[in-house]
Amino acid sequence: MTDITTGIHSKDIDLVIAVARGAGDLARRMYANGQATVRQKSSAIDLVTAADVAAENFVREALERLYPGVALWGEESNQPPAQEEFWLLDPIDGTTNFAHNVGYCAVNIALQQGVRTLLAVTYHIGEDCAFYAVHGGGAYQRFASGSERRLQTSARDSLQQALLITGFPYHRAESIDNNGAEFAYFMPRTACVRNFGSAALDLAQVAMGAADGYWEAWLNPWDLAAGALLVREAGGTVTTYEGAEWTIYDNHIVASNGSPALHAALLEGIRIARASLTETRLAVFGERTATG
Repeated sequence: MTDITTGIHSKDIDLVIAVARGAGDLARRMYANGQATVRQKSSAIDLVTAADVAAENFVREALERLYPGVALWGEESNQPPAQEEFWLLDPIDGTTNFAHNVGYCAVNIALQQGVRTLLAVTYHIGEDCAFYAVHGGGAYQRFASGSERRLQTSARDSLQQALLITGFPYHRAESIDNNGAEFAYFMPRTACVRNFGSAALDLAQVAMGAADGYWEAWLNPWDLAAGALLVREAGGTVTTYEGAEWTIYDNHIVASNGSPALHAALLEGIRIARASLTETRLAVFGERTATG
């Protein structure tokens, strides 16, 4: 097949969505059959299931058959590729939700050419729908029926009226730099702040206009690359906490509906909240890191 990095076509979108859906189907079957056994990774609350590993292997093998020569950087194997073109994969983003039979979890696939994301596919395991975007080609939601709708971010520009989403790190019991200060700042100043448990789907919520903004830190490229493209292609803005353009080598992110006033309020709130900390765990603040 033609090198996908030279141009994304509709058949490529269909193929990658089918691969993501296949991985999601596998994960659902394994859970239903009692095969999604759980073990700990870095801590008691950082989990991986047998379905995560199986789904990553499924996606890897499928993409290697379809697009030979394009490397894959997955969460479970975590082998950064040497070449510029590669897939980024989170086989199940929202593993804690999945392990507790909460459907808010996703298969997250992004095609990279260096720091540029060419194609994003986020398959919602619980709702059997896919979000996808092509660089310069817009963002869409495809339903199980095959029907689609184009995604567009919301128009709200007031922080007071905004619905925000965030998440909390695995080290939250060990350090006061655990997003608690940021959460405490925004909660009384917004319509509400939600914590759903999947960065991939949180970004899709911003892209589709359901949420107005999202922030989170201590994340990895496979968590964020696909969703960042979804938001940008839907008309939103994606930066670091400092306001620089976000890339896959930044482990903290702010995504908004694209309103300059709202995005500025998000950055200012994070700055104020973090200035109150007596210790900072986000050691790579403003730096580049390959793994976060």
